[in-house]
Amino acid sequence: MSDDRKTAFSALFRHHHVAVRRYVTRRAWPDAVEDVVAQTFLIAWRRFEEIPADALPWLLTTARNCLANHRRSAARGAALLERLRAEPAPAAPDDHVRSAQREALVRAFAALGDAERELVMLTHWDGLTPRAAARVLGLNAAQTRTRLYRARRTLRRELAGALDRSTPAATARSAHDPA
Repeated sequence: MSDDRKTAFSALFRHHHVAVRRYVTRRAWPDAVEDVVAQTFLIAWRRFEEIPADALPWLLTTARNCLANHRRSAARGAALLERLRAEPAPAAPDDHVRSAQREALVRAFAALGDAERELVMLTHWDGLTPRAAARVLGLNAAQTRTRLYRARRTLRRELAGALDRSTPAATARSAHDPA
C-alpha cells in the first residue's frame, strides 16, 4: 500500500466526510449513521481506483446504496423478531427431570475410564478432531478413532441405562415390583 494512496484517500476523506455524514444523517436513524458512513468510506477505500475526479456524487451514491442495504438488513431483523414473537414459548423443563438427566449423564460419564473420558472431552468439549486428539494423547490416528468409537458406544449404553433407571415411570415400576 503506497504512501501516495494513503495520502490521497486521507485528503478525500477529510474533504468529503462532513458532506457524506450530513447526507446519511438526514436519511438514517441516529444509531445507524456512524455505521453507514464507515461502510461508505470502507467501500471507497477498497475501490479507490474507481472513484472519479468529482468524488462526492460517487460517495453519495455509495452512501445511498449502503443505506438501502442497512434498511433491508433492519427489515429482515424486524421480520425475524416478529416471527420469533409469534412462536409459542417452549415448555419449561421439569426441574426433577432435568436433575435426573444431569445425574444420569454424570453416572454414565463416570463409567468411562480415565483415558476414554479424556478422549471424549478432547473431541466433544474441546472441539478437537480425532487426529488432533491423537497428537495430544501421543497415539496414532487409527488407535484414537477406535478408542473414541468404543468410548462413545460405552457412553451411549451407560447413559441409556442410567436414563431408564432415573425416569419416574421406571422408579415407580421398580418400587412396586415384587422382586
